[in-house]
Amino acid sequence: MLPVIDLSMAIIGHERQRTFLGKISLGELPHHAFLFFGPEGVGKRLVALEFAASLLGFPGEDPSQKQDFLSFAPEAKKEGGKRSISVETVRETGKFLSRFPAEAHRRVILIDDADRMTEEAQNALLKLLEEPNSSSILILIASRTGLLRDTVVSRTFRVPFASVSEEAMRSGFGSSVAEPFFFSLGRPGIVAGAIANPDAFSGRRDLLRSLFRLSALSVSERLALSEKLSTSPTETAEVLEWWASGLRNMQKRGDSAKSVVRRYRFLEDIEKTTRSLRDTNANARLSLDRLFLVSI
Repeated sequence: MLPVIDLSMAIIGHERQRTFLGKISLGELPHHAFLFFGPEGVGKRLVALEFAASLLGFPGEDPSQKQDFLSFAPEAKKEGGKRSISVETVRETGKFLSRFPAEAHRRVILIDDADRMTEEAQNALLKLLEEPNSSSILILIASRTGLLRDTVVSRTFRVPFASVSEEAMRSGFGSSVAEPFFFSLGRPGIVAGAIANPDAFSGRRDLLRSLFRLSALSVSERLALSEKLSTSPTETAEVLEWWASGLRNMQKRGDSAKSVVRRYRFLEDIEKTTRSLRDTNANARLSLDRLFLVSI
């Protein structure tokens, strides 16, 4: 027999969402499709797995071991393109949902990174959402809901997630975190990954360390950091997003109004640069130079 996994032991924060989902899983559901959305790495998937286990009648266990549960995530294209969820995958979802439950009273499908579905896949999913099966539940997880069609989003029950408080992060990770700025990220998934595989994360850890002390760097050091980051715009956009979360969470109640305004203006600059690196073909080096030479 496969071991029972207590998912609650791995979840940090999100007490309000978990309490709400736990209650509705025991009664009449408000919808047949749910959209868990919020920043990457905050723990949406773990909460979704906990919810799925409760929906199936196996609270606290790993639902992936159950016959009536199916999950999938984006796959990389063979030619090295971006990871995405294909229309064929969504069609397989329809086949799974069309069958009667085997051991529970309903079937549950979890679509991770649903915002990476192709346009054709979203069209296929829309048909499933428009013609729900009474014994089937869909859980979509997305970090960038703007990439999902409005018609898909409107046919789901939305459950928002925010970054986790620094207090909850410290309580959850304790002394296992060596870098203090990790607590400010508000993203347990990122920190857990860094702890589990420190060698693979070392490059990003060093970049984050430099970013969090940007105000102390000289002009030449800032330009050197910009040059380093400009070589991989997509990865840099992700690291900048984490940095912005940390800066936002580090704001203190005693800060002056002038300091708060200056910080939020800088956060806007970070977000503009992140969007530029991720969504356009703008010159990465120039965008980063401009950002790093702005005084915080």
